Amino acid sequence: MALHLQISWDIKASEPRWSQLNKTLSECLEGYSWVKPLKTTYIVQIPSLEARKEIRERLIAVCRTHTNEINVLISPAMQGGQYSGWLPKDLWPKIQKRAGGVQ
Repeated sequence: MALHLQISWDIKASEPRWSQLNKTLSECLEGYSWVKPLKTTYIVQIPSLEARKEIRERLIAVCRTHTNEINVLISPAMQGGQYSGWLPKDLWPKIQKRAGGVQ
């Protein structure tokens, strides 16, 4: 079964700086399958624990470069599970694909 992470960040800046930092952070997820159910919350499918470490290192490097502008929260690697909440219906299959490995 596939692993996944939940990653969220908070950027303490106004436009256009906010958009620049958000783009830099989202680029840390390149190469991975992800869905963004909320403005700065991502569910990322990963193949291994090493991938979590790689993503974490990328994100922390950005945070270190932009001290006091960004907070990031990264969940442990998770297997399976079912998210719930109030989101547009078209997001649920995309979330399940990353979280549960369902195509």
